[in-house]
This record gives sequence, structure tokens and C-alpha cells, in this order.
Amino acid sequence: MYIRMSKGGPVGEDEEKAILAALGSGRGVRAVAEDFDRSPSTISGVARRNGFDIAEHVRMKKADLVRTCYAAEDRIKLVGELLNKARSMLKSCDSPRDLQYLATAIAIGIDKRRLEESTDPSAKGGEILILFEKMRAEEAET
Repeated sequence: MYIRMSKGGPVGEDEEKAILAALGSGRGVRAVAEDFDRSPSTISGVARRNGFDIAEHVRMKKADLVRTCYAAEDRIKLVGELLNKARSMLKSCDSPRDLQYLATAIAIGIDKRRLEESTDPSAKGGEILILFEKMRAEEAET
């Protein structure tokens, strides 16, 4: 069994800048440590010395992820792209199995689009709309 050792030694100025840039781009401490052949504690030390708050950066990253997950317009656009792609694939769909898979993808896309656009609270999609509105309101409060 081969265990790879970190390169050790002091971190040079250029390497430190590159580490901070990697952390700033959203990479995790372990991923950056692996990229630079350094231990995670070395990467954390570089961040700490330079005032880079890893915990705050992780919180911001999670908040961005939540914001993009709940962005209705982007989700609707994505479903539209899926349906357009499926439409173009329909022309070249030759086998019954491929047609079945494609039909399933189209049905799911249509259903998701309907759920996103529904404004009737009594309809199934209305429940999702109400949930997203509640989440937006909670996010605005914080």
C-alpha cells in the first residue's frame, strides 16, 4: 500500500496566492490540499493567516446553492430546454425502447413545467408554489 506524503516545508508566496484563489473560487479545503499536495491543516493555516473565513465562505456557498435551487425562472427555463432537446431527439428516435425513454422524459418535463407554473392553490402545483413563496419570505427575513 502506497501512502502519498504531502510535500511539507513552508508555503511560498506564489503558492499561497494560488491557494487563496482556489479557496475563493469555491473549492473545499481538502480538494485544494490535494491539488497543491499539502495537508488540509496547511491550507486552513494559509486561509487563517490571510483572514479568509472558511466557515463563512461555506455558509455563503450553501446560501448561493439554495438561492439557485429555488429560482423558479431558471427551473422553468431548464425544463423548457429539456423539452426542446427531447423534441429534437424525437426525429431520430428509431427503437421502441428509445421512444419509451424519450416519452418518459417528455412526460416528466411537462409535469414539472405544469407544477412550476400552477397558481391555483387547490391544484397539486399550487402546493409547490405556496412552499416556494414561504421559503422566499423566510429567506427575506434573514
